[in-house]
Amino acid sequence: MRPGTNERWRSIEARLGRELELWLTTIRPDDHPHMEPSWFVWLENVLYMAIAVETQQWDNLLGNQNIVGALPSTTNVLIIEGTAHAADRATTNQLADYFYNKYEWDFTEDDSADWRLVSVTPARILAWGDGYDETLGVRVL
Repeated sequence: MRPGTNERWRSIEARLGRELELWLTTIRPDDHPHMEPSWFVWLENVLYMAIAVETQQWDNLLGNQNIVGALPSTTNVLIIEGTAHAADRATTNQLADYFYNKYEWDFTEDDSADWRLVSVTPARILAWGDGYDETLGVRVL
């Protein structure tokens, strides 16, 4: 690792812990991208999102699990590329508490939609504009 990358990684993790929204891009069956904002939780190098099964996002993930997520800043850029998977029941129960603590929202009790927890283990995280550009622009996990 180049000098400063450990500090950068701590900074990235802290930011993912405090940011509230992520723009999630999924791929439609016709290979066109589809982007929507999403609430998320970052825990132990995994990104979690609750997605309603009645949505275009969910339909897209059924056919193509590749995603791109981006935090909303255009000057302090953070992009996550990875593959999404439905989380198991134990993970869903654990993460429900994290979502409630962050958003005061329990997706397991919200009957406005049929919510499913999706996990994304990043393949690549790209960052720039964060003051560490001289160290490493891409971190591969």
